[in-house]
Amino acid sequence: MTPVDAPITVEDLRGKAMHIKDMAEGEVRELTQEKATKLVGVGVVAALAVVSLAYYLGTRRG
Repeated sequence: MTPVDAPITVEDLRGKAMHIKDMAEGEVRELTQEKATKLVGVGVVAALAVVSLAYYLGTRRG
């Protein structure tokens, strides 16, 4: 004989759905923060490249 599983209630499904929603929102926040960090890094590198180029061109004329 196999044990009979308890029926799934609406509250069980609601709880699982809320848990999945919370996990998904956390993933979105994490990915958004990661993307913003990458954009800031690229901006810093670009600014340093522009400053370095300006310094190099300035020393060549002087």
